Amino acid sequence: MLVYSVDVGTTNLKVVLYDEQLRRLATAAAPAVYAREGVRVEFDPEQLFASVLELIGQCAAIAGLPGRDEATIALTGQAESLVLLDGRGAPVRPGLSWLDDRAAEEARGIGEHFGVEEAFGVTGEPFSSTTWPAAKLRWLRLHEPDALASAVSVLMIKDYLVFRLTGVAVGEVSTRGFTYLWDVARGHYWNAMTEYCGVAPGSLPDVVAAGTDVGSVHPEVVQHLPPATRYRVNIGALDHFCAMAGTGSYVAGRVSESAGTVLSLSLLVDDWTFDPQRKISFHTGLRQGETVLFNAVDAGGAALEWFRVQGLGGMAHDDLERRLRARDHREAPMFLPYLTGVNPPDYFTHAKGAFLDLDLGHDRIDLAYAVEEGIAHLLRRNIEYFPAGPAGEIVSTGGGAASAFWNQLKADVCGIDVVVPDELEATCRGAAALALAAAGFLADLTDAASMNTPRSARYRPSGDRLRQERYARFDDHLRRLFADAPALALHTKDTP
Repeated sequence: MLVYSVDVGTTNLKVVLYDEQLRRLATAAAPAVYAREGVRVEFDPEQLFASVLELIGQCAAIAGLPGRDEATIALTGQAESLVLLDGRGAPVRPGLSWLDDRAAEEARGIGEHFGVEEAFGVTGEPFSSTTWPAAKLRWLRLHEPDALASAVSVLMIKDYLVFRLTGVAVGEVSTRGFTYLWDVARGHYWNAMTEYCGVAPGSLPDVVAAGTDVGSVHPEVVQHLPPATRYRVNIGALDHFCAMAGTGSYVAGRVSESAGTVLSLSLLVDDWTFDPQRKISFHTGLRQGETVLFNAVDAGGAALEWFRVQGLGGMAHDDLERRLRARDHREAPMFLPYLTGVNPPDYFTHAKGAFLDLDLGHDRIDLAYAVEEGIAHLLRRNIEYFPAGPAGEIVSTGGGAASAFWNQLKADVCGIDVVVPDELEATCRGAAALALAAAGFLADLTDAASMNTPRSARYRPSGDRLRQERYARFDDHLRRLFADAPALALHTKDTP
């Protein structure tokens, strides 16, 4: 059996080909294409689907396949982007990317209408946001009512690919908590919200469990795919959760960190009880009855990239790594990485980024160190905010995990081992594991951790007391700068 794992990323579209032993046979990728106008970010759904078929063909050509195998197309990637289809299955209008920020007023209106606290307990999301499809659908109801009225199917981006491959409109449960339309605890759509947003009854897809085999590829589509004895589609799961499965971190007590442009943290929890005072989003996991907690920090890798370009003149990552290693950072300045303001766990609505404790002896490399350390401090704050007790280790993937210096710094700051698998395609590997489990090649999803397991590097905390002292100083700066801001209560380790 072959598995083509399709990752619908925000920046890139990727297909990775695996065999039934989770051996990677080929990889192909293409940039995601958007039409941007101010805060509006749209895409062509048909172009997206054509790119998926092309990348599958490229993988088959690279691997030199004879066409004598069964093949499954497993889907993962972003959740929130939206596609509306008419009765013929054609897009009503261009797709709306999750990056599209036009519905800010509608997001505020939703929060006021339903109450942020009440909606949190239903949707699993602490706040209403322009990111969620609910806000965009409300915008369409108010500004493009004809388009919304003509939509027979209201799909998220991965749902759309399933529909184009199989002809069946079906969604997957691990992505529903990123819609603001789904009652996570009860496992069905939130009717009051769908009515408020103008979504017609029956236009939202039926929802199945993560990793469900949803059927055969439509014969008209098979004609455009590489030769195989049969093609089926596995619905896969959210990219962050697939990455957990792909790295063996889908285990209670093991934090999965995606160290990309956005710093995201996922944690499978046992015996979890909803606490409305603890602003952490919660989602249905990869298996029945499981809950995954999730936090996303916009000021993650984006903050370092901002300083690398603006402060270091585009210095190469390897050069920066070498310079950081060459000096002692005990007297380095501090950095508060609140460049985007609202970030968990504190959600300071008026926060700004800041360098502190500067003197004339500091240079741009000291500032770069401060940025990396500040993000590590924010990582620690989020890990300590998780309600599941001390984390056993952090499993890190993404572009930031390529920096050995930063990995060690994170281990030192957090006081926890940081494990970095030598696996560049963790998300696709996890989607392939779900498909293999559905097909019976794996007895359980966790068995993937012992199948062609990638090597990993482990970074152990140094135990240096200076790390605790600098974190305490970071916390003190936050208090003094933002304690009086009209935001949520400041989180400390001793408060819920």
